[in-house]
Amino acid sequence: MSKWFQYSLLASTIMNLAGAVIFALPIFGIGEVFGLPNAHPLYLGIISSWILIFGVSYLWLAVTAKPDRFYIAVVAEEQISDRHSLHSILGNGDFFLAIAFISWLLQIR
Repeated sequence: MSKWFQYSLLASTIMNLAGAVIFALPIFGIGEVFGLPNAHPLYLGIISSWILIFGVSYLWLAVTAKPDRFYIAVVAEEQISDRHSLHSILGNGDFFLAIAFISWLLQIR
């Protein structure tokens, strides 16, 4: 695995772990800082746990240096299709990482 792609996976790890914490904050009554809507704690917990799972999976792929093409294709599509987050700083990061993932997929064909 090329170093730039490994760094992309590590950047995705950091962004997802931060996102998991941000989505979990309203559960504890501190979500107003990030402008998150009031939602049921179960909903926020599910979103936070899924973001955490993706973050851990990116870390696993980076550490083992054995990325799975199908998984990378699925997460690239998920990141690029999230139209609501394209207006935020983290959303732009997701967009650029999706482009990096697609670039890697095209390079290893």
